[in-house]
Amino acid sequence: MSRFLARALALSNVQQAPLHERGSSGLALQADPTVGSGVAPPIQTPSTQWEPDRYDPYVCEYLGQNGCWFPSEVQEGPPYMGDEFPKRSKTCIVPAGGDPDGDDAPQILEAFRVCGNDGHIVFDNTTYYIGTIMNTTGLKDVDVEVKGTLLWDTNIPYWLANSMPIGFQNQTAAWHLGGENLHFYGHGYGTLNGNGDTWYKFNDGVSNRHGRPHALLITNTKNAVIEGLRFIKSQMWTMTVARSEKVLLQDIYVNNSAPDSSPRSNVNTDGADTVYANNITFLRWTTDNGDDAISPKQNSTNIYIANCTFVNGMGIAVGSIGQYPGQIEVIENITAVDIRCINSGYGARIKTWTGETKGYPPNGGGGGIGHAKNLTFKNFDLDNVNVAWALAQCTNYEGQQGGCDTSKFQISDIHWGNAQGSLKGDRVATLQCSAAAPCYNIELFNNYLWALDQDIQATSYLCEAVENTIGFNCTGACDGQCPHD
Repeated sequence: MSRFLARALALSNVQQAPLHERGSSGLALQADPTVGSGVAPPIQTPSTQWEPDRYDPYVCEYLGQNGCWFPSEVQEGPPYMGDEFPKRSKTCIVPAGGDPDGDDAPQILEAFRVCGNDGHIVFDNTTYYIGTIMNTTGLKDVDVEVKGTLLWDTNIPYWLANSMPIGFQNQTAAWHLGGENLHFYGHGYGTLNGNGDTWYKFNDGVSNRHGRPHALLITNTKNAVIEGLRFIKSQMWTMTVARSEKVLLQDIYVNNSAPDSSPRSNVNTDGADTVYANNITFLRWTTDNGDDAISPKQNSTNIYIANCTFVNGMGIAVGSIGQYPGQIEVIENITAVDIRCINSGYGARIKTWTGETKGYPPNGGGGGIGHAKNLTFKNFDLDNVNVAWALAQCTNYEGQQGGCDTSKFQISDIHWGNAQGSLKGDRVATLQCSAAAPCYNIELFNNYLWALDQDIQATSYLCEAVENTIGFNCTGACDGQCPHD
């Protein structure tokens, strides 16, 4: 990876764009240089345009510019398994107002201000009602202990107007958390509840609605352990890990299940996504959602996923990638092992945008370049899954068809195997690569799967523009049978 980073830096030579001045929120916390809490007044620009419509501290990444962030420790190595955290010098117990119509965010921000350096912040076994955005970044040597429930309110107009940009795809979040040497834990019962059913009904299947907040952004973080937490009914994506390295996320439960059987009612309820991230480890996750379970996206390297159960949703997704025209993206060294998928769309898939730019992020784009290589997915137990393994270079949310053979994003050295269980049909793998940059060194091995619709062993491997197959033979062309979603 380090060799590519050096090449990318030499090619890009792009400096981060200057940031806007941070506006005041009226809270005394603004004086603290390590913990932010304010957002500047919204810029009067339609959210459908390329420019952010509100203060964006990560405008460089938002614009997809090269050289925005690189890890300080670029070497490859074993998954990060966490550090021992010493006893902190001070403790802040967050007071709860106890008013369902109130807002405990100011008290929470005050606790982070006082204990944001060598502190232990405790949420008691009660409910904290949150009605405004929270930015608790710049922390150092901090433990955050959740014994109760953080419950976000359902003031949809407020969140649509004020949720904070995350620096990717014009997406936003309700809470930004970050720093160095962090331990964020919930003993297996500490809960973050986004009141998602209200959002799912309001959203009505719209993809990537601007301002609909992710529950939590982990940003600018190094050496962190996040564990034993429950995320219930997140507003949109549950968690995004961005501009971060050496983070362990383990024993996490996510339930973003749909309130009804309406198609796409809980769309975009990902479990976790990574962007500009290196050496991130996911262990023992359980998710029930309506979209990707865990999704390494733009410039994600050395990602390790193990011993997880994914129910409904789309399984593991690498991407979508290649969205920003002309920008270099790197996806390297991703490993997922010992995974169970139940009623999912896929076991694991890779998806890139086409090579043609159509529209603007988050629901448009394309034309990005770079590569994805050294990806391994093995020891999967599949139960009633659509397709075990998939690759498509056709992503385009503008409603236009075609372009699947135009992407120049290079995919190689992919290993899928040791899968058992059942599929809805007979497609073990669908591999629709781009003729402009054919995939190569694609290995499929030891896949013993049963096609439920025909009650026979699944043996179909559909391919387009795949070179040097290893361990399997393509049984036919896609001919409209390779899914693009």
